[in-house]
Amino acid sequence: MKNCLPLTQSVPTNYRQASLLVSHELKPQQDVTSPYPWLDSLAKFSPLQLGSYLIRSADQTWWSSLLLQLESSDSVITEGVRSLTSPTDENLELWLQKQRLKAFHGILDNVGGAGMSEQKGVSNGAVIASPSKTAPNYFYQWVRDAAITMNSLVEHLSDSNFEDSEYGLSTIIESYIANSYKLQRTGNHSGDFDTLSGLGEPKFMADSKPFTGSWGRPQRDGPGLRVITIANYMRTLDQYGRNFTNSETPSSEYVYENILKPDLSYIVKYWSSTGFDLWEEVDSLHLFTSLTQLKALKMGLEMAKKFGDNEFYKTLVVSFNSLRFFISVDSGFKPSSAPYLLETPSLVLEGRRCGLDIASILASLRSHDVDDTYDTVYIPFPVTDTAVMNTLTALINDMKYRYPINHGNLGLSVGFALGRYPEDVYNGRGLSEGNPWFISTATASELIYKLIYNLYNLQKDFIIPAEQASLFSSITTLKIKHSVTLPYGSNAFNVVTYSLLNYADTFLSVIKEHVDGDGHMSEQFNRYTGYMEGAEDLTWSYGSFWSSLRWRDKALQLLEENTQSTWATHI
Repeated sequence: MKNCLPLTQSVPTNYRQASLLVSHELKPQQDVTSPYPWLDSLAKFSPLQLGSYLIRSADQTWWSSLLLQLESSDSVITEGVRSLTSPTDENLELWLQKQRLKAFHGILDNVGGAGMSEQKGVSNGAVIASPSKTAPNYFYQWVRDAAITMNSLVEHLSDSNFEDSEYGLSTIIESYIANSYKLQRTGNHSGDFDTLSGLGEPKFMADSKPFTGSWGRPQRDGPGLRVITIANYMRTLDQYGRNFTNSETPSSEYVYENILKPDLSYIVKYWSSTGFDLWEEVDSLHLFTSLTQLKALKMGLEMAKKFGDNEFYKTLVVSFNSLRFFISVDSGFKPSSAPYLLETPSLVLEGRRCGLDIASILASLRSHDVDDTYDTVYIPFPVTDTAVMNTLTALINDMKYRYPINHGNLGLSVGFALGRYPEDVYNGRGLSEGNPWFISTATASELIYKLIYNLYNLQKDFIIPAEQASLFSSITTLKIKHSVTLPYGSNAFNVVTYSLLNYADTFLSVIKEHVDGDGHMSEQFNRYTGYMEGAEDLTWSYGSFWSSLRWRDKALQLLEENTQSTWATHI
């Protein structure tokens, strides 16, 4: 087995070998068709309150793992914690606001009909990964990258209450949806539309013709990600009483029947089949693919019910429950022998990797709407699941040593430049040594912002496990041996979440160090020199940064509303 650097200083050297013994714990399996009223009541209670009730309950079953976590807590801490972080300085604040605009324009510059035109060989609605055509050539449209990027535009439109006189985002998004219809029906090396196999094709030419070269195909995350983005847009239309305006996508029902339903049918047919991962390197079953497929099926259930597609709804229910059971029980994505998530368990069992991958965190972020309580319950590994933050902690503990550009910050209460996974050898042009990525570094901050937002929005106690001791001892005076519970609203809770926000900001500060003077973002930056490497103006880099700032705003607003009175005396 490949070795990552230790998760904490106390992890024994043979820990990775022991993690080969993959075992599983049964998670609760609710029927997706069951009513939800009990959830609304359950959400009102903190974990400690739930534990107190369940200890008295005769029905222990699957709740035993929750009780064990509560019983093994070192202590409940309410005060006496100080922050070791520094408040974000004004220069970074100013740069973040400037770079937010640069990143958003960076996205639009790579979209056909916005920054790119048909004269440049880019179809309307097509999203190219990068304008780079040599060393490397990323002048293609990837289904995955396009869906994730376009979802950022949907979120911007929703945040602005559909008021968008500047960018014409609805026109751009609907062009993307119309182009998706064409791509679905374009025969390719993965297959065709009639058998649905062609929907697993990962990339197309910029003009929407098929890519005929050799590649890691099929990739099975694209259809699910496309469902998530388009369904989110349809939700936004409903929210603001709007309708489709593109003649090629005349109505929501048309889009459901002709675009969403084929993608959902692909997931139903192929979710249990192997495919290449989001890094296009390994043919197996992957957490990122499975989680985003599950989220798509959940949204598909909503759409099928809305449009009265009862038989297909029943089909989706069966697939949703089967895939959910696979993720939670049979997959090995979270073995009891490892504290963090495994993106591709087969690689761990074969001894080729240790299992750490930023893709596991991307999977959580892209598959959960933190404002949707049902996502947290019905889709495994939300941002509040300790395994998700454990994964980030383990990545940080590995990469702060792995990349020399991080060494100057060792021992400081700051974030670090992060890459994809410890064993990475892709340098942006060829194979040698992997580098930090802008996507990975921005993803770290987005996870933390979403965690803060979730804790305050749901008024949840903050339970910090021992696996995260190294992280929290670096940013606060907390000392954690087993686990610590910080009751919601306590001084300790507020100080720690404030420290987390400052800490998340330092990952964005790392990005600031490595973009150029005009704010351009490539794919990677060199592990030794810090200079940008790989594809220039990578669309996904801009989208990741923009998404992180979006959640920073949301987290900061809630944190300030709830903790302002305690900052001056307890931080």
